[in-house]
Amino acid sequence: MAFDTFYGNNSLKDSISRQIYTGTLSHAVILEGEEGLGKKTFARLIAAALLCAESEKPCLECISCKNVLKNNHPDVLFYETEKHTAGNFKIETVRQIRELAYITPNQADRKVFILAEADLMNTAAQNALLKILEEPPKYAYFILLAKRKSAFLETILSRSTVYSLMPVSDEQAVQAVSEQLSGPTDEEIEKCVKLVGGNIGAVIAGLKGNELLRASEKALEIANAVCESYEFELLKALAEFEAAGTKALLVKTAEALKGVFRDALALRSGSEVLMQINAECAERLCSLFTKKQLFALMEVSEELKRRLAKNMNQKLLITWLSAALKKAVEY
Repeated sequence: MAFDTFYGNNSLKDSISRQIYTGTLSHAVILEGEEGLGKKTFARLIAAALLCAESEKPCLECISCKNVLKNNHPDVLFYETEKHTAGNFKIETVRQIRELAYITPNQADRKVFILAEADLMNTAAQNALLKILEEPPKYAYFILLAKRKSAFLETILSRSTVYSLMPVSDEQAVQAVSEQLSGPTDEEIEKCVKLVGGNIGAVIAGLKGNELLRASEKALEIANAVCESYEFELLKALAEFEAAGTKALLVKTAEALKGVFRDALALRSGSEVLMQINAECAERLCSLFTKKQLFALMEVSEELKRRLAKNMNQKLLITWLSAALKKAVEY
């Protein structure tokens, strides 16, 4: 199978491979999916296939394929924002892309533009891009990467084909991570996969910094402390975050904590947990609190994320969090 070095998403890979072979691939492709699913990697594989002259595309052995994957091919141009925030894919960059699109390929028969974080374009930048998508040169292909297609104007979507990348199975994620990382044990990899699911990039990021697992452990500790009648347990669970240099861990813990409360609410509503690692704690929360209380706990975790984004004094934030969590389950 073409693209067999890319894990999962077999139907998507088959569809794009077939379109490349038949010459029917859209000149504008949008790859959507959460961070860590491999959008950049898959975009480069598509570019390699478009430029590959061998029968098996991409062959990954020819000079063209190797140069594309090394980001060293003159006919594959990669763009990414510097600040990674909304509006930072600038209109000036889009205008440069338009100009370069009308310059014929240097080595290959085709020219591919990969626009990472294309969903960070504002309306003006998207309208500027639309001009080249409406009538692209026959050799030009545009691959737009985004977390979600809803960030694009309808006019962009109408001239593009959207493909959604999905997480792989837990088994595939464990295999992929084991091949790419030599340090973590199988047990650590499996635990992290249970935490984040089949998002290979997220698992690797979590294992490299070990913060993802630590955040999950802290979230479970905090959630279990909420179940206790004595406030001391909650204060003890939160005490670590009063120290300097713990904000990054607190940010990840806030997201993990929301996941624990979400899974408890799911159980209370008759559904299943999304993260198996949360199951035991979620069952405990479910047995102690009402839907209204669990929803209130989720709201506290959301508010924590908002306050963290505003760079509030962390000691004051922890004091607020302790009080807010207890208040959420009092009524």
